[in-house]
Amino acid sequence: MKPILYSLLTILSLQSCDKVVDETPPVLPPTIPQATTEVFKLSYPNVSSFVFKPLEQDKTWQTDFVTPAGKVFSLVDYQGEIIDLNELVGTPKSLPIAIKQHFLNNYPSSQIVMFYDVMKSPTVTDGYKLVIQTDKNTNLNLYYDVNNNFVREEIQPNEKVSAIVFTSTDQINFDASIPTVIKQFLSNNQLKSASVIIYNLADKSYKIVLNFREKLNGALQTSEILLSDAGQILQWVSSIENEYSYKILPKTNLPTEINTYLATNLPNWQFDYGVSETIFGNNKTNFVTVKIGQNDSYLIVDEEIKKNDLILVRTQALAENYLPETVKTALTNSFNNWTFVKANVIYEPYRQSLSQIVTNVNHFQIEVKQGTDRYAVRLASDGNILYKYRIL
Repeated sequence: MKPILYSLLTILSLQSCDKVVDETPPVLPPTIPQATTEVFKLSYPNVSSFVFKPLEQDKTWQTDFVTPAGKVFSLVDYQGEIIDLNELVGTPKSLPIAIKQHFLNNYPSSQIVMFYDVMKSPTVTDGYKLVIQTDKNTNLNLYYDVNNNFVREEIQPNEKVSAIVFTSTDQINFDASIPTVIKQFLSNNQLKSASVIIYNLADKSYKIVLNFREKLNGALQTSEILLSDAGQILQWVSSIENEYSYKILPKTNLPTEINTYLATNLPNWQFDYGVSETIFGNNKTNFVTVKIGQNDSYLIVDEEIKKNDLILVRTQALAENYLPETVKTALTNSFNNWTFVKANVIYEPYRQSLSQIVTNVNHFQIEVKQGTDRYAVRLASDGNILYKYRIL
């Protein structure tokens, strides 16, 4: 349910929300740039409460808010970009200390991906399942009993799907294509109203994913059930909310991989800011922004589990004469007699393993003046305006 990484560029493709749960007024420190709030408004137009908490003065903030799909936790920066975004799903519950210590002692170079309750019934926990990723990019399932004792390790199996069905607990009995063993499981356990995704697996078993419509503390509740073709429960797990947080990453603590890349590829770089994302208290991803001269800056993303393959995003300041004609036309259609103030182009992310720097445009961020008024405009790569607002 939770992607490994949301870059600052993926937020624009997220679907908007229908209703907000938390209707309290937004808490906005005065230094939050308008561009940041405008991007959130664009992506979540019906969410009225975005709570920003300063992380590094005038550089970065973390924000959280509630949507019908659960809680969202993110990192934003002073340029109005959303650097990281996590949709929190599952029951808020702490990772038991004994399980965390076992993981740290026995898998020191691995990262936690997901944490589950192993269920005996809708309300009874039978143990825990920890999904981890090793430094060789192998996913392992670690199982523990109800007393937090380690039980076994297994390589996460590859699931081959032959068919997928989307339905709900309210409609499932009216669908003749749904196997009887699945209907019987839902009936026997009297599960609450939920959307249902059914995967017919190649080995003739079934995987059922339930997204319950009732939320606990703002988080969407989910369960996954693996049934045999005879209706035997092979596994039943319920998601536990991942514990995300951010902390400042000083220049002196930059990972070796980033320092090596900067020294080799970006001479004369200047440190701008650094932030580490942690999950269940362990460093997961580092975000570092550096400046090169007056015009260029780079966001460097270092996933701890993939230390030899950095992700980079280049931002470049543009003079007026370098603006594409499609951008100039869009500005002229929106503002009479506009005058240029400043502009930046943000390119698509690329990996350091590529042989050359990627120069495919993701979007433009431009400021113009119309008379005495000043406006900020964000445009897509094709010149279409995504949003605009008057700078206060």
